[in-house]
Amino acid sequence: MRIRKFLLAVAVVFCTAGASYASSWVNFPESWDIGQAFAVSITSTADYSNPTVTWMDSKVNLNVEQGGAGKISYGLLGSDVRRIKAGSYKILFEFVQGGKKYSASGNIILREHEYPHEELTVSPKMVNPPKKELPRIQSESKLTGAALRTMTTPRRWTTPPQPPLTNITLTSSYGKSRVYNGQPRAGHNGADIRAVTGTQVRAPFAGTVVLTGFHYYAGGSVYIDSGNGVITAFFHLSKINVKKGDKVDKGQIVALSGATGRVTGPHLHYSLILAGQFVDPIPLLSTSITQMLKKGTQSMVNN
Repeated sequence: MRIRKFLLAVAVVFCTAGASYASSWVNFPESWDIGQAFAVSITSTADYSNPTVTWMDSKVNLNVEQGGAGKISYGLLGSDVRRIKAGSYKILFEFVQGGKKYSASGNIILREHEYPHEELTVSPKMVNPPKKELPRIQSESKLTGAALRTMTTPRRWTTPPQPPLTNITLTSSYGKSRVYNGQPRAGHNGADIRAVTGTQVRAPFAGTVVLTGFHYYAGGSVYIDSGNGVITAFFHLSKINVKKGDKVDKGQIVALSGATGRVTGPHLHYSLILAGQFVDPIPLLSTSITQMLKKGTQSMVNN
């Protein structure tokens, strides 16, 4: 089943033997800014199973929960300012209901978003690393890539997230194009928050630690999987209080901020990754999944 033009949701209406009349919908925005998180959902008046949403070639497993018209599945998605260009991108929803598989597809127009620019001076080895460090950097890249591809259920994230620090004062926002020692580099894939070394860092969502370590560029790092493709990460830490496999609660202290890796001074780097896409983590601190879904559209298509 395909959505006509830019219809942003699909309702599947059907009857099964011995079952009452049921309706199902999907919800997602018609257009959105690159780098910003958005919400999607599947809702139905009857039970269903195996809900997924495919976006930017990543299939995200969703949960079926009580809510909406009866049952609902929530998702958070976005687009990485480093890799994604403005244009139209397909989104695909799939689920099983009454023994039959249903799908609904449409398009989201991604718009350019104006992000600032900054020039930084760091240690020369953090711009052009010595050859002896390249195997380490490549190994760490594989480890972080695997962590970012984590896809689990159930959903352990709830909105709004717990701010990672008590006071949120940005020193460098998401998406900034950066020049290190006069050499251009990719846009900033997180938010830098002011923090003296040793400041307590709290988990924004409940989840499972999927990677920790002291990495060449990111310094002390913690990656937490919260289900449905939602990953949070902290860099430049001075101390790590958790290890891979640990279950953490929302608001739990997981590390202390620092100045390790490629930095100009002490701070906390906070990243939010949605289905492999690094997005701006700050706007989500002041909104909820319900408020985000109101910015989407749904329409009914009979089957």
